[in-house]
Amino acid sequence: MIIALLLVTWVAVARPVGKIKSPNPFLPSDTLIQTLENHVRVLSEDIPSRNWDRPEDLDKAATYIRQQWESIGLTVEEQLFQVRENTYRNVIVKFESKTNKHKEKIIIGAHYDVAHNYPGADDNASGTAGLIELARMLKGLSLDKDIELVAYSLEEPPMFGTNNMGSFFHAERESLNNSKIDLMISLEMIGYFSDEPKSQDYPISVLGLFYPDKGNYIGVVDKLSSRRATQVKKVMRKSTNLPVHSISGPTAIQGVNYSDHLNYWNFGYDAVMITDTSFYRNKAYHTKEDTADRLDYEKMAKVVGAVAQYVDRQAGSSP
Repeated sequence: MIIALLLVTWVAVARPVGKIKSPNPFLPSDTLIQTLENHVRVLSEDIPSRNWDRPEDLDKAATYIRQQWESIGLTVEEQLFQVRENTYRNVIVKFESKTNKHKEKIIIGAHYDVAHNYPGADDNASGTAGLIELARMLKGLSLDKDIELVAYSLEEPPMFGTNNMGSFFHAERESLNNSKIDLMISLEMIGYFSDEPKSQDYPISVLGLFYPDKGNYIGVVDKLSSRRATQVKKVMRKSTNLPVHSISGPTAIQGVNYSDHLNYWNFGYDAVMITDTSFYRNKAYHTKEDTADRLDYEKMAKVVGAVAQYVDRQAGSSP
């Protein structure tokens, strides 16, 4: 009986698929690896206090993101919103398809603010750096769906879980516009990895029976009723030699809804989080120790490349 229960839990939560190996995995260039590190260091070292109480530093971070995208010839938009008498901004770049008959889009987002006055290299300069470089990878791609990249402000406490999150304002606008969002992907902490045994924790001990005890993989997180994480996992596994695992769990499991994808769920859209599992692996989470020197930029680059190839396979017009 116990074995049967574990089997059912494994199938429901981990959504196993057969082993998939890419014959031609994405191998990041030295340039991409170094560029990702440069972005993380600028955000975490030059603009470390980019929190809700320092809108001027958040503006510096937003300006940096905007300048990076404009430097490669992209048109950048900003969504301004007011919280507690201050103005904040989501930074947006769009790739529009000329053949998108159904007006579907994929949204990929990452928050650029931090908790308190911590440097936030992994949380979430890593996701922001990945988002910046995704634009470079997607530029010039022939598309059948629109792609929208969004750098959000105000994900962290005290705004998390409230209608003051930058992603709430964006998701709400999409809903009011009746946007057809195929999928939203949140890049939430994608830079910390470890090959040490027992370097990976889980919110429920039984999950350790289904997943590795080494924090050397990237995770795709979804709610229990959805199979989108399984779809993303399959494509990413075809694109990288970095291990990729997924979990589809109830929001009662701590961490399942801990990022900007939460707001798209709340407006009825499919959304997943791509993550290194946050505090279940990176013990520097929300501390002064979350610094750029602790991240693995080669593995981080593989994550970004796999996400880019997911977009190409789901939205690209070429076979």
